[in-house]
Amino acid sequence: MFSAVFEQHWREVCGRPEPPLDDPAFGSGGPLDAHLAALARHRKAERFGGAVFPVSPLYVTSICKERCTYCNYRAGSTDPGLKRVRLSEGELEREVRFLVEERGLRAVELVYASDPLITVDEICRHVEIAARIMARAGHVNVGLSAEPASTEDYRRLRDAGLVFSVVWMETYDPARYRELHPGRQTKADFFWRLESYERMIEAGLEGIGYGVLSGLADWRRDWSMLAVHQRWLRKTYGRGPNILGIPRLRPAPGATYQERAFVPSDGAFRSLVAWHNALFPDVLPFVSTREEFETCLQLAAGGGCLFTLNCSTVPGGYTLANRGAQFVTGNYDAPLFAPRLRASGLEPEWAWRPATCYTVGV
Repeated sequence: MFSAVFEQHWREVCGRPEPPLDDPAFGSGGPLDAHLAALARHRKAERFGGAVFPVSPLYVTSICKERCTYCNYRAGSTDPGLKRVRLSEGELEREVRFLVEERGLRAVELVYASDPLITVDEICRHVEIAARIMARAGHVNVGLSAEPASTEDYRRLRDAGLVFSVVWMETYDPARYRELHPGRQTKADFFWRLESYERMIEAGLEGIGYGVLSGLADWRRDWSMLAVHQRWLRKTYGRGPNILGIPRLRPAPGATYQERAFVPSDGAFRSLVAWHNALFPDVLPFVSTREEFETCLQLAAGGGCLFTLNCSTVPGGYTLANRGAQFVTGNYDAPLFAPRLRASGLEPEWAWRPATCYTVGV
């Protein structure tokens, strides 16, 4: 398990982040950044031919037992505009149908807060509901963002129709992690989360997503550890995560953590993604509507990424009058923004799956 060697790798990264992240010029907009951007664009375009893979999140619940200090959905949130919501199966079906039948999406990511009343059995039923609706449209690609599960539970979810699952490490810094995730709930267990990628590999999931929330800790160390972790998983298991989460911290009204000192600049952020793309061009960055559309286009240069279009972080946010977002996002409506993707040299490939998208556009 990676947890057995984590401390050694963490000490090495703390001593010196991965080159060129240790270069003072990294993220300054100079020749180093231009080189990384050009190299990443070339390697991505060579493999993907400008194809990007649209996906939309569908939040199922905003009821949470965790106390993550940076999140509006945390237990104890004081946001007066937050309304706690847990979708019924009928409401979930309505939301999926909107995205699939009215907006043309063929990949939907089911997103869960750590709701104490939602079990793996229920998530399996939700996956089956989404898969059934998508099958009628001719293509099934159901994803999941939820607290880490056991290997057996990931197998059950896979058998229910789950195609990909993402777990963001948030930060690899164990001291910062403990500080940001107080209490004794599931998410407070750093190593249970760290080992989730191995359990997803063992369960045979087609798509596996890892990443950090840039802005919680020293981003040079966090991104360095992403590369270390990826290499270790590939060497040990013959494969690593094939989806990269790239969220940057955004203010949340009910959060107690509002610091901005660790948030990478726009230039550093673009170069971090370019650096990872150059190292692992087969991994798909998950381009998020946390960013402005023009920034999303820059991050997607060359193709080979998941591209968020329609987006709501409110359960029922597409078809119901619910309020109280987890954080502020853009909402790039698929029929309106797909032409803008094409105008930028990017071609949306709607019917994608992680195991087959690498041949698109080649």
